[in-house]
Amino acid sequence: MHIDIDLQNGFLPDAYGKHADPADCHGWSCRRSFPFEVNGIPAEAKALAFIFMDWDSTPVCGFPWIHWCAYANGPFDGTFSLADDASRKGADGLTQGYNSAAKSEPERGTGYVGPCPPDLDHVYTLRVVALDATIDLTEPFWASELVSAGRGHVIDEASIDMIGRC
Repeated sequence: MHIDIDLQNGFLPDAYGKHADPADCHGWSCRRSFPFEVNGIPAEAKALAFIFMDWDSTPVCGFPWIHWCAYANGPFDGTFSLADDASRKGADGLTQGYNSAAKSEPERGTGYVGPCPPDLDHVYTLRVVALDATIDLTEPFWASELVSAGRGHVIDEASIDMIGRC
């Protein structure tokens, strides 16, 4: 599998992070999710699960920050794509989970919450896994539940790193 995202020299476009238009933000966080496409999905894939993480946040907040976790059940016909702002606008078959703001700020704790590195540019990882079984989690769910639902069912995976501007 391969993930296609329109990055700018490795950087996530500002529209989806800390320097987004205030109309796309809720307080400190951008809520406008970036578009992406997954190609080369195996024919036997019944679901795709994805998690968007900031591993560089650990020194700042004490843990890796989950910016978005979601899944979609197939069929896929080899590709899957999410349009610009799919997290807020919704997308057919997209089921979203909690992000790391869920406990402290429930009003922004589900769906996409964009990169907002406080100290320096951070590297963010989007990981997508294809599963040989459908997922049946109720929205919203925790990332750990998504990982558990996919355990033993991963048939392919892809990831892409991108930089979020401080």
